[in-house]
Amino acid sequence: MSTRYEYLYLETGHIRLLHILSVSPEIRVRIDVVPLDTDPAPIYAALSYLWGKDTPFSRVIVEPHGRYVDIARNLTVCFQHLDAFIGTNIWIDAVCINQEDDEEKSRQVSRMGSIYERATKVLSWLGPSADNSDAAIDGISNYGKAAVDAGLLDIKKELLETWPDVGDDPANMRARDAVVELMVKANAAEGDADRAAERFPRLAFAAITRREYFNRVWIKQEITLARNSIVLCGFKQTDAESFHASLLFYGLLIVWETNEYRAGRHARIPGPFSIEELMAAPDGPWALLKQTTTDPAAGSAFSGRRKFLREGGKKPLFELLHTSYVRNGALGLRSTKPLDKIYALLGIAADAVESGIYTDYTKTPDEAFEQAARFLIAQGHVDILKWCRTRRVNPPTWVPDFGANLSYTWSDDMGVPLFKATGSKSQPKTLVHEMNGPRPASLRLHGVCLDTAAAVGSVFVHNDGMKYPQEAARQLFLNVKAFLERTSKYTKDQWDDALWRIPICDREYHPTSMYFQRATLERSGRQFELLRTQPVDDEKVMAETMSYQATMQYENGARPILLTAGYVGLGPMETMAEDIVVLLYGGSTPFVLRSTRTRGEYYLVGEAYIYGVMDGEMMDKGLEEEVFTLC
Repeated sequence: MSTRYEYLYLETGHIRLLHILSVSPEIRVRIDVVPLDTDPAPIYAALSYLWGKDTPFSRVIVEPHGRYVDIARNLTVCFQHLDAFIGTNIWIDAVCINQEDDEEKSRQVSRMGSIYERATKVLSWLGPSADNSDAAIDGISNYGKAAVDAGLLDIKKELLETWPDVGDDPANMRARDAVVELMVKANAAEGDADRAAERFPRLAFAAITRREYFNRVWIKQEITLARNSIVLCGFKQTDAESFHASLLFYGLLIVWETNEYRAGRHARIPGPFSIEELMAAPDGPWALLKQTTTDPAAGSAFSGRRKFLREGGKKPLFELLHTSYVRNGALGLRSTKPLDKIYALLGIAADAVESGIYTDYTKTPDEAFEQAARFLIAQGHVDILKWCRTRRVNPPTWVPDFGANLSYTWSDDMGVPLFKATGSKSQPKTLVHEMNGPRPASLRLHGVCLDTAAAVGSVFVHNDGMKYPQEAARQLFLNVKAFLERTSKYTKDQWDDALWRIPICDREYHPTSMYFQRATLERSGRQFELLRTQPVDDEKVMAETMSYQATMQYENGARPILLTAGYVGLGPMETMAEDIVVLLYGGSTPFVLRSTRTRGEYYLVGEAYIYGVMDGEMMDKGLEEEVFTLC
């Protein structure tokens, strides 16, 4: 009978590598110990995969003595698909790190960034074939590679955000034109049964991006640092560049098709479903449309790699936390250990050393989350307070609970604020040294008090994928109207404007952009009137009001609020009469606070949209500056 493999002490600066001897019928390897920091580096591949449950499922036989290491089911299935890598060296954390030795694990985890960065290639294992994934990989290899060859990945992010305006660089213009040709091909094939083989596999592609692999927090570092990355799914494979280009192409394709449809140049509604199929969906059209949406986690992983490889720079911790955990219509990245929500990003954070945050598993999650929050606010990121809705007014209310699924913010997109409620004001420079409050886990911030909530309306909830609750939406419209009728704060023109802007927090999806923009009367004002007066189950109304419906997705609830001085807006569902609305310097939106009954100390309730104060209008009104202690 074989015995368990005994790990010998692994010296600092060294790693174990597996030399694959066979994967079937038995998984057999040889384990070699090599120094990591040699020049040239050792030649090996590093595996990036989803651990899944730790329950032993099978064994890896370690030669030459036939001893074994237990491995879980996910890794077993992966090994069974690695026959193309027999005879090569590979680093796999579950086997190459002694999982029974906490000291070794701490040392090796702290070097994982270097292990993936120095690997000859990184193998991203998505899992076995399922949900037509073979077609998805083929589509990525075809359309994605064509988009890479066209130069899509060479267009900078800020130009993609203004697509189709990519500036006057001839190379960018040629790339755009070539990508548009691909869009024309994909769109024409979608509506032609004889060209089914030429279609971009939308449903299969969207499904493969929603695999659990992309929602594992550690893969963000593993993909970002990979010099050469191969994506494996079943026995199919493609390169990371084609996968990334496919994500960009698909996003731009949807925007382009929507624009063409609204302009009357295309008769077919965008996407793989007909209007008849959408209207007949048992759970409503949004449930069906959700099948066509990609998970932003996949795009976030590959975009970080692009920046690292092309610009040679890492991202700030604020940006990494935002793209990892603050998602529109999707859950954030996940990990088994809450502490890893912070620690897994340090290896790719440009300001990791400056933050003073180090991997320390003796800390509690709350201690690590508070340390990160203090660092970010000291840097000027007061807007992280918008990430705190999941606290449900439970202290410390100002510290985002990264261990939970953070609620998406109402007032920015991709981390870029749509508003400037405090204008150019910022927290005093001395805040870094004076931010601690009078009690543990408290925080002092400077700002002004706008007003007190005099009344609140009914709560409106619209979950992603849920059928649009038109009756509840109309009740919200009526609440807003009733509050506006009670105030003389606004002119007649402002009154009419506020009526349709407040329910969507003055933002909309624009047909030429993948991101939120400030709302316009031409689009959102008209859609508001349709939703207010026409049944949404009418096909035309459904097609023409999708932007307004999607923008009203307040998964954790929102309610109209009327302030004592007459301002009207939208606040979190937890907002109560007598709560105060404040403008904290450096924040892009107002915030709702609730007194703790101790003078000057407050609980954070959440962000708010208040009509007429979102662009810094109150900063020159002579409001008295105060110091608010958040608990």
